[in-house]
Amino acid sequence: MRVHITVDMEGMAGMAHEDQADMKGLDFPRMRELLTNEVQAAIEGAKAGGAKEFVVCDAHDTGRNLIYEKLDKDVTIIEGTAYGEGMMGGISADFDAAFQIGYHSMRDTHAGTIGHTYSYDIAELYLNDIKMGESGLASAIAGHFNVPVVLVSGDAHAVREAQSLMKDVVGVPTKEGVGVYGAKSLTPDRACELIREGATKAMGKVATISPYVVNRPVKLGVVFTRTIMAQYVSQMPLVERTNGESVVYEAKDMIEAFRVFEAMMMIASSAGREGYL
Repeated sequence: MRVHITVDMEGMAGMAHEDQADMKGLDFPRMRELLTNEVQAAIEGAKAGGAKEFVVCDAHDTGRNLIYEKLDKDVTIIEGTAYGEGMMGGISADFDAAFQIGYHSMRDTHAGTIGHTYSYDIAELYLNDIKMGESGLASAIAGHFNVPVVLVSGDAHAVREAQSLMKDVVGVPTKEGVGVYGAKSLTPDRACELIREGATKAMGKVATISPYVVNRPVKLGVVFTRTIMAQYVSQMPLVERTNGESVVYEAKDMIEAFRVFEAMMMIASSAGREGYL
């Protein structure tokens, strides 16, 4: 059994503010150690459930968060800024299952801690008119390769998002947001214990959980936080502006949709430096 593990940071136990996830922040060394423990717990649980090979994508921000020497020595790591599949860097049809560790809720989720969708410039993301957070987007990329997401850990709101798309996925809430910068969290040790148990259980469900496959063609809908961002992005070929802050694009498949989405985010970031509107 071969498992892909995508790792974010804002959804981990013990984190309540984005400053803690910033590599220049005072809290970052402690946070990266706790996050590494969660990933190692997932690996141990998966091995107990029969998994033999692992690729771990360090998917938060710069992709330089985990303490790699604390992971099992037979794990392969995708580090730095992966391109092509983004937070699902390294994914392919060769995997039997995928895990999401440390995932958070989408932007504007009621009480979702540090809720956002890939970039603070993105207000809403839609795939075939279904609103998505990062968990849904990552699941759709895995689904393109026919790989099922079987475990999601992180903010309870993110777990619920995943289970609304994939009802049988094993969810391990490590905390529950009580505000944008507030969380009711498990202790790190308890979170690791539950992730370990959840990973073992998830491996037992690989054969019964279906991949999340988005029908083709894929209608990509993006709502930006500012009008100028949609204006700039609408200059991309085949991108249609639907109102002040929104655009749509029809992609041939999920990978094309994601790569166009990434290009949109880069353009939006540039547009955001123009002014305040």
